[in-house]
Amino acid sequence: MIKGVNKQVLEVTNTENPYFEKIIFFVKPEYSSEDRAKLKKEAETLARTAGKPPKSRKTRKEIRYIITQAVLCLGAGAAITFLLNFLV
Repeated sequence: MIKGVNKQVLEVTNTENPYFEKIIFFVKPEYSSEDRAKLKKEAETLARTAGKPPKSRKTRKEIRYIITQAVLCLGAGAAITFLLNFLV
């Protein structure tokens, strides 16, 4: 359902999508004089095709950081265990 067309903005409030509550479209100035029905139809078509948001992917740098932290934590745990066994 289109809420309204106001100053080159279309707001779709009924997206029929569990992930999105509403979608706001900004109409290009050169198309602001287009027929309202055509703009409405195009906005509804795009709103229907909106899928779920993409999963955020971790970069290689982030993955290396996580692995480095895990290795350092394991090393620290092993060192503490060794020291406790050696001193006790």
